[in-house]
Amino acid sequence: MTIAFLSHSSKDKESYVRNVANWLQKDNIIYDEFTFEEGEKSIDEIILGLEQSSLFVLFISNNSLDSDWVKREISEAKNRLDKREIDKIFPIVIDDTSHDDKRIPDWLKEYNLRPVKRSSVAAKKIHNKLREISWSKHPRLKERDELFIGRLTEMDEFEQRIHDFFSVKPLNIVCSGFSGVGRRRFMYEGLKKTGLVRQGYSPSVISIDRNASIEDFILSLNDFGLVDFGGNLENMSDMSIDKKVSLIHEIMDAAKDCNEILFIIDNGSLINYKRELSDWFMRVIDTYDSNRPIFCIASKYKVLFKNRPKDSKTFFIELNELNAKEREMHFSKIAGLYNLDITPDQFHDICDLLCGYPDQVTYAAELLKHDTQSSFADKMTVLSQYSQDKASVLLAKYENNKIKSDFIRMLSKFEIISTDFIFSILPEVEYYPILEELASEHIVELIGSDREMIRLNDIVRDYISRNRINLDPAIQDKISKKVRETVQNDDLFEIDSSQMIFAIKETLKNGGEIDEKYLIPTHYLRCMKDMYYNKGNLSKIIDLAYKILSKERNIDEESSQDIRYYLCLSLAKTKNKKFLTEVQHIKGDEHNFLMGFYYRLQGRYQEALERFNKIIDNVYVAARVKREIVQVYVHLEEYDKALEYAKNNYESNRGNQFHTQAYFNCLINSNDNSSKEETLKTLIENLRGISSEQSNEMADIAEAIFLAKIKNNKVASLDKIKDCVDKYPTIHYPLLSYCDIALKFQDIDEFKLALDKLESIKNGHVSDRTMNKYRAFNAAFDNDLNKALSFIERDLSRYPADSRQRMEEKLESLARTR
Repeated sequence: MTIAFLSHSSKDKESYVRNVANWLQKDNIIYDEFTFEEGEKSIDEIILGLEQSSLFVLFISNNSLDSDWVKREISEAKNRLDKREIDKIFPIVIDDTSHDDKRIPDWLKEYNLRPVKRSSVAAKKIHNKLREISWSKHPRLKERDELFIGRLTEMDEFEQRIHDFFSVKPLNIVCSGFSGVGRRRFMYEGLKKTGLVRQGYSPSVISIDRNASIEDFILSLNDFGLVDFGGNLENMSDMSIDKKVSLIHEIMDAAKDCNEILFIIDNGSLINYKRELSDWFMRVIDTYDSNRPIFCIASKYKVLFKNRPKDSKTFFIELNELNAKEREMHFSKIAGLYNLDITPDQFHDICDLLCGYPDQVTYAAELLKHDTQSSFADKMTVLSQYSQDKASVLLAKYENNKIKSDFIRMLSKFEIISTDFIFSILPEVEYYPILEELASEHIVELIGSDREMIRLNDIVRDYISRNRINLDPAIQDKISKKVRETVQNDDLFEIDSSQMIFAIKETLKNGGEIDEKYLIPTHYLRCMKDMYYNKGNLSKIIDLAYKILSKERNIDEESSQDIRYYLCLSLAKTKNKKFLTEVQHIKGDEHNFLMGFYYRLQGRYQEALERFNKIIDNVYVAARVKREIVQVYVHLEEYDKALEYAKNNYESNRGNQFHTQAYFNCLINSNDNSSKEETLKTLIENLRGISSEQSNEMADIAEAIFLAKIKNNKVASLDKIKDCVDKYPTIHYPLLSYCDIALKFQDIDEFKLALDKLESIKNGHVSDRTMNKYRAFNAAFDNDLNKALSFIERDLSRYPADSRQRMEEKLESLARTR
């Protein structure tokens, strides 16, 4: 077991150190109140304690720097560090002592001397240092992550800006580019090269998602422990924006005082999808002065030149993919690190497939090193697929390993989460080695100065979420139990913000109660989104939205618009008349999108298309618009018109089961479907490969339709679809396809049987419009054309003329079969 020695002044016990010790517990530490008998602390006891320790923790304060005991402990620890008898020294500043105080030994000033004003944060940091010492099974990880290749042009630009004699150093550095392109590493190397941080400096890092508001930002910054806010973070929903900005400024003051630079991974909050700085963050920067950087932001989005502030407080730089020469240099370094045994020709073959992202280079090395069964040619095929279908390629290795695949699915529940939270649920001794393995393959990233936070690769998380791949119920139960324990905490602000945010979201989602003083707007927003995309209670989403919008005057504009967006989606789906009132608060492209969505759900397809076509080429909504257009044309049975959109959607995200299914349906119902047999087979295989419960259902149905419409095999297709009906007895989609196959073969008896079952299962998921269409077909089979038309008369009146004519002709044709 790894042990930490807590070196401190007795004068700091009551206010700080005892709280740290109680959190860590006696088995993990050498601490006088736990370890030494009262009155018996001696130099011999200290030396014995140090001999048992792997980590020497020094609580730096005015009191400890004047303590003879602490000075002796520091000296003894240094001797043991030099002899490699202890692994690490970890100094923590717990008061306002300056990092350059003359009483601090010069050698100790080489460490990251950070103030940590909150004892709970200090305890977590110590625990993570102990974990880091215990679990270093992948020593290659650190060396790999510290590689820095090329970027000479960008580095020249960085240096010129920092050393510009006529400009004050920027307060805020924004490096934009795709995730994995090396944004944080570049900024860190730039700060070192320009002398703003020293060699060995380990930056503090937080990660904020697209939904993060000013309140989330405050909670995330609070995790650094630079300021002890006490109860000042309570009731943030009732605070003015100016008050919230002042809280951020307090943290910035503390960072500036200790020469700390805060690294932020921003996935669309500070720099939003419109390629502009958010209004509230602009206010944070505009109303603060500093002669050195405080924020280094690795941004998903590049701020457009027209949207950039005119002052010099923010420096913008963009990183693109590594160029061909840099890719070769990077792979050469990685190949040496992994001791790869490859020929020069193989080296160049690999480099030709690299697309310029450092994580792909590492994946190539991992593939070559650890896949001893496949041929080199097969490995190259997998590597070529990496950029097209990164998520499924990364996950393929774990497909048959339930423990590891369940662990990955568990991590997909969180945007970011602490290792402490995860290992309070799962045994650390079993899962930390798995975590490091996943980190080595870029499936997860361990971030923070102590690698204490876990962030699943965005593409992998999106793949699991969109395809609704289920989590093991036993693990879900453990998460739910931990959530219940978390929200019962006396002070939620003392726990890690990622745990707090997740626990509150889950509690709200499940109808639990949370003290109002902890709630912020994005707790409601995250809950609303989670419920919306996982087919939750739409009425509850509407109630949550109205509850938080009652405090709209204190909500930043971006969060307010996001909340109202999901409110409008839910109102549209429930056909609530308030939709048309609420949507007026949303302007521009989002307004047109929501109106088109509303018209589609109302069966007003022509009006829906008019709205969508207005914004189809507008970058921020184009992908959503194309998905909706496919839905409209499918409802109109205009499959050839939908086909190109469906194909583009699929090719942009082959791992999305809904895009795959939509493309399959459009292709198999198109005029030229017979020539697309191989493509259709591939799409079915793709659905099988996703391996979610829903994708397997989609694949089963697709196989039945394939047998009917491509192979023209009535018996086999009906047998297959009936198996699907029995396999998924509570789901209506197999029954809809059962009706369609019976229609294809104009088998009246099978159609009536399928429709009877559909009528009996109708559970709110099948629209009246869809049911009326099949009732019309049934009436046509009974040779009652007038009755058939009466079922869909209202809907037909909203169809475009050619779609209306085609439907009428189809009914007439069925009636003639009798």
